[in-house]
Amino acid sequence: MAAQCAGAILSFAPLVYAQGDAAVVDKPAVKADPNEQLRELDWVPMEELTDEQKALVPTACCGAYIAPPRDDAESELDPERANIFGTADYSESEKQTKFIMRDNVRLTQGRRSFHADTFTFDKVSREAELEGNIQVREPGLLLRADSAYVDTESGDARLDNARFVLYETRVRGRAENLQKFGDQVISLDQGTFTSCEPGDNTWLIEGSNITLYNDKHYGTARHMRLKIKDIPVAYAPYFRFPIGPDRLTGFLFPSIGIDTDEGIDEFTVPFYWNIAPNYDATFTPRYLADHGYLLQSEFRHKSVYFDTELRGSSLNNDRGGFSERLQDQIEAGEIDEAEAYPYKGRDRWQYNLLQTGGRNQRWSSLIDYTEVSDTDYIRDVDRGAVDLNRQAYIRQTFSAGYRTDNWRLSGKAEEFRLLTTSQLPYRELPRLQANGRYRVSDWVVTLDNEYTNFSMNRYFSDDPNNASRLGDLIVGERFRTNYGLVWDKEFSSGYIKPGAGVKTLAYKLDANNMRADAETEPQFLAPQGTLDMGLFFERDKNLFATDFTQTLEPRAYYVYRDYEDQSSLYGLTTDASYVNFDTSDVVFTYNQLFRDTRFSGGDRIDDANQLTLGVTSRFVESDSGIERLRMSIGQVTYFDDRRVSILNKADDYANTRTSSAIAGELSAQLGDHLRLTNDVLYDHQAEKISAVSSSLHYMDDQYRILNIGYRYSRDPVSLSPLDVNTAVGETLNQVDVTSLWPISNQWAVIARANYDFTYNAELDTFAGLEYTDCCYRVRILARQWVDFDLSEDFMAKLKSDDYDRGIFLEVQLRGFGTLSQRISNLLDKAMHGYGEREASLQ
Repeated sequence: MAAQCAGAILSFAPLVYAQGDAAVVDKPAVKADPNEQLRELDWVPMEELTDEQKALVPTACCGAYIAPPRDDAESELDPERANIFGTADYSESEKQTKFIMRDNVRLTQGRRSFHADTFTFDKVSREAELEGNIQVREPGLLLRADSAYVDTESGDARLDNARFVLYETRVRGRAENLQKFGDQVISLDQGTFTSCEPGDNTWLIEGSNITLYNDKHYGTARHMRLKIKDIPVAYAPYFRFPIGPDRLTGFLFPSIGIDTDEGIDEFTVPFYWNIAPNYDATFTPRYLADHGYLLQSEFRHKSVYFDTELRGSSLNNDRGGFSERLQDQIEAGEIDEAEAYPYKGRDRWQYNLLQTGGRNQRWSSLIDYTEVSDTDYIRDVDRGAVDLNRQAYIRQTFSAGYRTDNWRLSGKAEEFRLLTTSQLPYRELPRLQANGRYRVSDWVVTLDNEYTNFSMNRYFSDDPNNASRLGDLIVGERFRTNYGLVWDKEFSSGYIKPGAGVKTLAYKLDANNMRADAETEPQFLAPQGTLDMGLFFERDKNLFATDFTQTLEPRAYYVYRDYEDQSSLYGLTTDASYVNFDTSDVVFTYNQLFRDTRFSGGDRIDDANQLTLGVTSRFVESDSGIERLRMSIGQVTYFDDRRVSILNKADDYANTRTSSAIAGELSAQLGDHLRLTNDVLYDHQAEKISAVSSSLHYMDDQYRILNIGYRYSRDPVSLSPLDVNTAVGETLNQVDVTSLWPISNQWAVIARANYDFTYNAELDTFAGLEYTDCCYRVRILARQWVDFDLSEDFMAKLKSDDYDRGIFLEVQLRGFGTLSQRISNLLDKAMHGYGEREASLQ
C-alpha cells in the first residue's frame, strides 16, 4: 500500500515565463529534494495549496499539478493567431532565415509557452527545434523532453525522452518518443502512463504505442501491458481505455465472484459499445458455475422526448443449479432430482423494455415490460442482488397521459406476473382516467372519472393449478366517479375547507361464470360531506442557545358518507365468489388519518361517520429556516360501526371499535448530519404497540455513513397480493443496520446486519474493508445472505442450507477502470447515502 502523504519536503521548480520583453524568474528557496520528478511535473504538495485548490484535490491524494501563473496580455490568445515573443541570454540570426537563441530561453506564443537551453526557429517554415531542459506548456498540459521539434502554427510536436502530465485527469507518463497533434492528441512510442502521483507507480500502462485523446477522455494502446507493482497482470494486443470517468467502446474490467464453499462461481467480461453520444450498448458474457454460460445485453438511447433502455439475457442448456437444501430433500426421498432441478437442460431467458417519454411536455408515456422464461430465472442469475433477491413479481405496463390546465387524461394497460407458486387473477386492459380540477376564487371543483376493464391474467389462466378456479372467476368492467365541491378558505392563522360530493360505482360483469340470479350490472351511489379545519400558532423559543420558531398546528377532519348496500357484490358464483379486483385495506399511519376512505382500490364505497383529531408541532430554526423537529399525533373517533368491508364481515373488531389506534410521527434533523424519522401506532384499547417504522441516517462531511432502520408490525394484514415477504398474521419484526465508516484517511469499514426477530434469522450480513489511495481503491467483503425462494412458509422452515456465502473483491484503478463492480452495486442498493459518497470521491 502507498504511504501516507509526506511532510513538506518539496519545493517549486523555478517558475519561468516571458512578460513583454523581459524575463521574469521566480526562484523560491531551494531545498533538498530526493525526487526530481515531483518538481519537474509542476507537482505541489497539499500543504502548499490554497484552500480553493485543496477543495479540488481527490480524496486520499497528497497534492495537485499546478501550472505556474501567467498574467501577460498574450496568455489567453490562440497560438495559431499569436506572435512569438522570447528572451534569452544569447541570440543570433543565421542566413536571414533562421533565428537561434541560447541559454535560458523563454518564449510565449499566445497561451503556449516554451523553455529550453537552445531554440532554433526557421522563419520560412515556422518550425522550431529545441534542445536541452525543454518545457512546452499549454492549458492543462505540460511536456518535458531532452530534444523537440515543434510546428509553431499547428501546435504539432515531436519530443525525445519525453515526460508529460495532463492536469485535469491527473495522468502522467513518459515515452522514448512523444508526438503531439494539435492541442488534444498525444502519441507515445514505447511509453507508459499512470494516474498515480509522482513517485508512486502502483499501477501503470505500458505499450509499444499509446495514444491519448485528452479532449475525448480516452486512449488506445498497442501491445498493452497492465502492471501492478511492476508485475504484469494483463496483456492485450490492442486496448481502448478511459481517461477519467467517461466510458468508451471496449472491454470493461472483468468481474469474479468467489463462493466460500465452491470457489470461483462467476466470471463476467463486459464489452461496452459507445455507438453515439445519445445511445450505447453493453454485451456481457457471464459464466455461472451452477448454471452455465449466459449472455446479457443492454441498449440505451436518449432522444429529445424519449429515454429507452432495452435489456435481455439468455442462458442455454442450464446445468440446473445446486442447493444443499434440495439435496437434503432428495436424500430423504421427499423429492426426486427432476423436481429439485426442473430447469436442467432447458434454455432460459429474460428481456425488459423500459421507455419514458414526454420530458418537459404536457404529454407523458411509459413502457415497462418484462418477460421471463420461468419464475425462478431472475433469482437464479442474480441471486446476490439486494433488489432482485426478494422481488415478488415482474411488471408489464403501457401508459400514456396528457395534461391541460384543468384536466389530467391518462390510459394504462397493466399485468403482473408473480414469481411465486401463485398468480394474480386479473390484469387491467385498460384503465382510463379523466380527472378535472377547477378553481374559482376560493371554490374548488373536482371531477374524477375512471373506467377499468378487468380481464383474466394470462399467467393465472395458464397455470394448471388454477384450472378448478377458472369457472368461478369474476371478470368485467368497472366505472367509478368522485365529484366534489370544496370551499378552500385559508387565513394567516389557519384554514377551513367544508366540502360536499358524491361517489358512484358501477359494474358490467361477465355473466358466463355467475349464478343465474346474480346481478351483472350493479350500481351504487353515496353522497358525502367533509369538513377540514386547522389552526396555526407560533411562538419564539430559545433552546440550547439557539432561537427557534415553535408552531402548534391542531387539525380536525370530519367525514360523513351514507351507507350504500353493496351486498350484490357477494355470492355471485357457485362457490360464493365476490367482487374484488384491486381493493385492500390501507396501512394505518399518521398520514392516513386524514384520508376520506379506509380502502385502496375502487371496489367499495365505504360508509363513514368519523372525526379525526390531530396536532403537529414544529421547531424551525430562526436563522436558517431548517425544520429541526416535527412531532404529530392523532386519532380517529368513529360515531357509527362500519358496515362496508372487503370480505362482507361488518362485525369484525376493526369495524366495530369506537376509535382507532393512536398514530404518531416524529421527524428530527439533529445537527447538520443526523436525520431521524419515526412512525408509531399504539392500540390504546389492547394497550400494545401495533406498528413501528423508524430510521436513523447519519452522514457527515467526511462521508461517514450510519443507517439504522427498524420495522415492527403486530399481526400485519397483507396490503397487496404483490407483497409476499410477510405472511398474513405473522409479526414483522426486522432491523437493518448499514455503515461505511472511515477509520483513517484511507481505511474504512463496511458492514451490514439485516435481522428478523420473528424467525431469529439473519437475512443479509456482510462486513469488509475499503482502502483508498490516490491512484486506486480496494474493497474486500465477506457476505452471507438468505437465498429466498418466495414460498409462503419459507422463513418458518429456514435452514443453514438456505444461505449463500461469498467473498468479493473490487479493485478500482482511479482514472482508468474498475475490476468488478459487484460490491459497488451491492452498496448502492443496500446503503442510503453511498451514491452521494461515491460521487464525491470521483
